[in-house]
Amino acid sequence: MIHRRVRESAVLLALILSGCAGNGATRFVHPEYNFGFVEKVAVVPLENLSQDQGAGARATRILVNELLAVRAFAVTEPGEVSQQLGRLGTLRAGELPKEQIGALGEALGVQALILGSVGESGTSRTAGRATNTVTLVLRMVDIETGTTVWSATVTEDGRGFWSRVLGTGEASLSEVTRDAIRKAIGTLIE
Repeated sequence: MIHRRVRESAVLLALILSGCAGNGATRFVHPEYNFGFVEKVAVVPLENLSQDQGAGARATRILVNELLAVRAFAVTEPGEVSQQLGRLGTLRAGELPKEQIGALGEALGVQALILGSVGESGTSRTAGRATNTVTLVLRMVDIETGTTVWSATVTEDGRGFWSRVLGTGEASLSEVTRDAIRKAIGTLIE
């Protein structure tokens, strides 16, 4: 009888914790691509499709920092990327044609580009509570073929475990953005 209650309590706790976990990620990993070939990447400034004016720049800075932190690839300095994009005269960096992907990658000395967008970044109110939410779409493109070899879509909100249970501990937009980026990178570097 006691073992049954312990087991039931453990199942209930697991259900509660899984319900309090962050949102999942949708990912694509090219089944035939050799990621061991990628030594250095460049992060193209993320497009901002949200109403939050600073979301694209904030997410780009955090993405560069998190990629450096995991030490999976060398990362080109953002200023160098911006300089090369200026030389190419691109208006929408997230929609580079294959030729410009190759030219940019070659100029930067990288094997892949990481591009993407911030689809949502802001505060929503439900039941009198404010929640920060961020949605990111990231992809890695091989510069030789112009092929997307990895892609992830992640939505993360600022409601942590204690916030959900006790109604406290709301995370800032920067923290939510960082968590979303970490989750996305986790789908690439497993």
